[in-house]
Amino acid sequence: MKIQKIVLVVFTLMAFLMCLVCTNINSNIDADTEVVGIPVIYETDMTLDVDDVGALAVLHGLQTEGKVTLLGVCYNEVHPLAPDAIDAINTYYHRGTIPIGIYRKDFVKPDPSDYFTSERDFDLDNMKHNSFDNIVADAVAVYKYLLKKQADSSVVIISVGFLNNLHDLLRDPEGLELVKSKVKLLAIMGGLHNDGFNLSRHDLVDQSQYVFENWPGTLVTTHVGGDMITGETLTSTTPTYNPVRRAYELEWHQGPNIGRSSWDEVTVLYAVFGTKYYVEDWDGGGSLRNGYKWTFSKGHRGYAAPKNDKEVEDEIERLMTLAP
Repeated sequence: MKIQKIVLVVFTLMAFLMCLVCTNINSNIDADTEVVGIPVIYETDMTLDVDDVGALAVLHGLQTEGKVTLLGVCYNEVHPLAPDAIDAINTYYHRGTIPIGIYRKDFVKPDPSDYFTSERDFDLDNMKHNSFDNIVADAVAVYKYLLKKQADSSVVIISVGFLNNLHDLLRDPEGLELVKSKVKLLAIMGGLHNDGFNLSRHDLVDQSQYVFENWPGTLVTTHVGGDMITGETLTSTTPTYNPVRRAYELEWHQGPNIGRSSWDEVTVLYAVFGTKYYVEDWDGGGSLRNGYKWTFSKGHRGYAAPKNDKEVEDEIERLMTLAP
């Protein structure tokens, strides 16, 4: 199926789906699945760069090995093809019922995507996913739905995109109380000082400040990964219908056997393994482009970086290529 047909089908499906799903999430989908390992909610801007795809693959690899349970994926960009692509990746790993939260407000200068809208197929058709077997709804509603089901101080939220969904969650009174009671860690991929991407683009720097100011628990940032290239073996080790492989091949029209920087995957491994692979820094602070500054303190605000880049890079590659 060519991309033009995919776009038409996806837009039709998405429009119909939005009519079916309300923000209260009345659904017969079971969210009481047994949690093995760390319960994780993945917050992503999967659109422009492909490391978001790699990080989702890493999470699925970790779930296959019993280290995490991926409760949901929340999307903080607005590309209309992204929810279907996220669902396709989840379905490739036989987890197509994972709920997906989406951002429904105005968004300044949305990003394009090569791997969603290339003239070559992202091949949603052959991924055998079903857009109607999982929840797709407002991100705040999905967060509340998922957090209510979890044990106190158990959930890890991994944010490798923008902070608009988390901002809205904190501004929701029930959402704030659930974060206080249910979440043990928020791991954010973002620059420690003067970040020009995740913490500031799309006129979202004030939302980022609100999260740093008001997050009630532990918040740790990471930003290492630019020189850590992963995904190079996806073409040689995984099937042609693997959507993760296809995304890496389509990204910026690079082709097969070419990897990408691993900022988001680095954040995922820190969130799951902590000091096994990383050094935590609780002294110092960070700052945003609008002048806001925050101070580190043990267990509240901090920063993490790998002890050994090669060791983390190898583990990311292994998990990204792990069979479903």
